[in-house]
Amino acid sequence: MTNKAPLKDMVVILPGILGSILQKDNKDLWAISGQAVWRILTQLGDTIHNLKLSQDDPQAENLGDGVRATALIQDTHLIPGFWKIDGYTKTAHMIADHFDVIVGDIYNDPDDRAANFYQFPYDWRRDNRVNARILKKLIDKRLKCWREKSGASDAKVILMAHSMGGLVSRYYLEVLEGWKDSRALFTFGTPYRGSLKAVNFLANGYKQLFLDLTEVMRSLTSIYQLLPIYKVININGEYHRVAEIDNLPNVDRQKAQDALAFHREIEAAVERHLKDENYLRSFTTVPISGVHQPTLQSATLTNGKLVASEDLPAVLQNRSDLGDGDGTVPKVSAIPIERSRDLDNFFIAEQHGGLQNQAQVLDSLLNVLRIGQIDLESIRGEVQTAISLSLEDLYLSDELITMRARMIGLPNSAASLKAEIQSVSNQHPSVAVDFVEQENEWKLAIDQLPAGLYRVTVKTENVTDASPSPVHDLFEVV
Repeated sequence: MTNKAPLKDMVVILPGILGSILQKDNKDLWAISGQAVWRILTQLGDTIHNLKLSQDDPQAENLGDGVRATALIQDTHLIPGFWKIDGYTKTAHMIADHFDVIVGDIYNDPDDRAANFYQFPYDWRRDNRVNARILKKLIDKRLKCWREKSGASDAKVILMAHSMGGLVSRYYLEVLEGWKDSRALFTFGTPYRGSLKAVNFLANGYKQLFLDLTEVMRSLTSIYQLLPIYKVININGEYHRVAEIDNLPNVDRQKAQDALAFHREIEAAVERHLKDENYLRSFTTVPISGVHQPTLQSATLTNGKLVASEDLPAVLQNRSDLGDGDGTVPKVSAIPIERSRDLDNFFIAEQHGGLQNQAQVLDSLLNVLRIGQIDLESIRGEVQTAISLSLEDLYLSDELITMRARMIGLPNSAASLKAEIQSVSNQHPSVAVDFVEQENEWKLAIDQLPAGLYRVTVKTENVTDASPSPVHDLFEVV
């Protein structure tokens, strides 16, 4: 693209959990991208268990187990029932295609090479404190070089973080005082207050067909730091925080308490910084949150078994406007505590895995960066109409593939819904299927899709300025 705009600042993209390639002995230990993940995971067999953490010293940058992060997973990756991300390629292209940037390797560039566009892969198994310290060390070095070589002595860092990458960023910015060198943090679906999925996987494990990742997941410090920090566990009608409960099945209370302490460190630092005029004038956090998607909100502990549901916890009851999210992160969790009363939070009807690539989100970010990189007031919005989509992650080849959708802010009769199903892992042609309105919902059923990984886009058939934005998701047929 010609006529690219100059960018004096440095941009760093951070992925979420599972979003970095991990290698051991120069061989990929975790590298799934744009293909049928289920088949890869089952073929890996015992290799997957090399991801298990036997210990995680938060003071140690290197664990000594030979595992290291080498790159971001750029394209689609899906772990059925656990996590699915539609890649980071579009986010990176938005920067590189519209701005005159120098792309660098944050780990391996020579100390005297100046660049201002980096991606930060990290070992997502580990304590987010560790990765924040590594990030600080690298940014301190790279930003100093960029300022000296580019002549932009006032250049700062702009962080763009998906999901858990926002927690790494927050610890760097707030606890490690990285805000002094930063202009903004943009987060896509970051669980500032945790996700019910994390406690559900710890308590009940992860087993799909013949693949069992339970032991690996329960060993990860990062999973604990994704636990909800507000009262979401219902025991005999009274709600409790995860870290306050002694007998949650398969949850290590000490690890849960340390994870809560991680969040409290950030909260205390933010409270201190909000009294600093320089902080208020020079740095901002912009959360971008997916809404109107079915999302787990609470869990009930009965007879030693934890059951998660979409029922609101007591603290949110009678607040149906907060009873959704992006399918992974509840709406209330995707907003930092200090921004709870702000009116310019950015909400859009989209699933967790597609927020960082959503066209309207990227267009807004592009406009903000173009407006001097300082005036961020244009990032504000309110969802008027939306599509809410519900489907499974995994279907068997002989199983009917079903999806349900609702239109929000529009009567069902105002428009009809269409799904475009695109093969990600194979060269199968795209399939367009119409939803059928049934009992105040839109429903769709498909059979005979070949095995593989698919992306589905759901949108209104006739698109106008008043139409809700399309919603995207991933599923796999095995």
